[in-house]
Amino acid sequence: MLRTLQILGTLAVNAIPLAGVLWFGWNVFEVLLVYWFENVAIGIFHAVRLGICSRTNAVKGGLGTTAFFAAHYGMFTLVHGVFVFSYFGILSDGIRSLQGGLSLPVLSVFGWQALQLAYDTVATGGFKGRDPSSMMFEPYPRVLALHFTVIVGGFLITAIGAPIWALIVLVMVKTLCDVFIGLVLTPGGRTPAELLAALRKRQGQ
Repeated sequence: MLRTLQILGTLAVNAIPLAGVLWFGWNVFEVLLVYWFENVAIGIFHAVRLGICSRTNAVKGGLGTTAFFAAHYGMFTLVHGVFVFSYFGILSDGIRSLQGGLSLPVLSVFGWQALQLAYDTVATGGFKGRDPSSMMFEPYPRVLALHFTVIVGGFLITAIGAPIWALIVLVMVKTLCDVFIGLVLTPGGRTPAELLAALRKRQGQ
């Protein structure tokens, strides 16, 4: 039941850019800007995860691990943000047509990450028995895969003149990737090996 609610929540959050494109005339820059803020939110709340894990398990050096993640992920996010602002915002002139009104979408993204943190913390007893160093790189497969898809899609859409149908396709592809990667790779989800084992078990029944 809780996993179903997570999927529904992911779909609801991803519906925000779709609504922005369909009803508020968002351009490529606005869509990518919301996705960049999602990247920021993932990093902030994962750093909190590492802090909770360190405290729960009384891990020596846990604070150092959290600080290293914050610095490493923060640098990655900063470079990503500079690229989005410079290419899609300035060079492609997206910032000039920025309509504003992104506060609620951004707050919704942060709120969803906070809810997922609360769920993960309660479901694992504060990540009991886990090591912060083993958790540190958990967000990277999802973030790299999703944002590589988004950036490449943004380039293609800009090249063809940013028609609305292309923006809709970009949002839908990102949503599908988000749901799939969230089920397989994120904390509390199944690893690929566990997923295959579960599928084989069902087929054998």
